[in-house]
Amino acid sequence: MRTPVTTTDARTSLDRPTRTLNSPVATIVVLVLTAVLSLTALLGPNLAASEASMLMSMGMTHYMELLSVHQPRNLIIFMAVPVILAETLAITELAILFRRDVTPAWVRSTSRIAGLLAGPIMLAILLHLTVNAVVPLTLTGGWRGPADVIAVLFYLSGAVPFVGITLVELGLVGRDATSLKWHATFIAIFLVVAHVAMIFGMLEPSLLGYRMIHQH
Repeated sequence: MRTPVTTTDARTSLDRPTRTLNSPVATIVVLVLTAVLSLTALLGPNLAASEASMLMSMGMTHYMELLSVHQPRNLIIFMAVPVILAETLAITELAILFRRDVTPAWVRSTSRIAGLLAGPIMLAILLHLTVNAVVPLTLTGGWRGPADVIAVLFYLSGAVPFVGITLVELGLVGRDATSLKWHATFIAIFLVVAHVAMIFGMLEPSLLGYRMIHQH
């Protein structure tokens, strides 16, 4: 015996935009892109290497130092690209939430493309900075106090929600009604950790107790 479909049920089903691609081609493309970017991040030149003088660099966190050296390359790679992706995802997400089924196709396409790119790009950044910054700083005791650690680790933790967004777009996390919730949740998490990183990254390390080793 079939259960009758009520008007409320029908309206609810129409209000649920489908977020997932469920496309093998998209999955393969994302996997290839992830592999290429990850290998480039691990085998490419060290973008975290600083030419700033010791006195100048000690007055800022490694987060700020990373963005200030090799301009504008580092600023574009480590700040502009993640922020543009995050803002694009946030704005298109609001449009989809408010417009639902009448959301323009180009808005959905923009959100989908940004979501598919977010994971591979941020994962490559995570790998590159872990190998070239986090590990060396930890082994040599080069961290500049709590603000430095918080800024860098919160920045890198942004890879988790970005990878999550990509998995949602591929249909590997969240299905049907829950996909939109997962998508919005991951965006919110990224915006929180990114802003925490920015706040502590802009602090002068000495404000949280850091002192230069050779300071008398």
